[in-house]
Amino acid sequence: LRQTPEAVVRAAAEEDVAFVGISMLSGAHMTLVPRVLDLLKAEGLAGEVEVFLGGIVPNEDAEALIKMGVAKVFGPGTPLDQTRDYIRERWAARRKAA
Repeated sequence: LRQTPEAVVRAAAEEDVAFVGISMLSGAHMTLVPRVLDLLKAEGLAGEVEVFLGGIVPNEDAEALIKMGVAKVFGPGTPLDQTRDYIRERWAARRKAA
């Protein structure tokens, strides 16, 4: 909650995560999420860590974020089990590819 992009990427690197999920309700998604993506790239983690986003994100912004490297954008009202299933599917795909 209320973490800076630098703190998010530092934690991702330290914890060796496969996914970073960001919940964004502030409207700052077009500023903060690209910063997270840039920092992941700088750390050499861009291909290893998948970023997904939930919150109030207009469709045009969601499309732009996906082009930047966000794996998935979940809109308002997305059931939690849909997010859970997405993570499980992506984790299974990663394990199968390894």
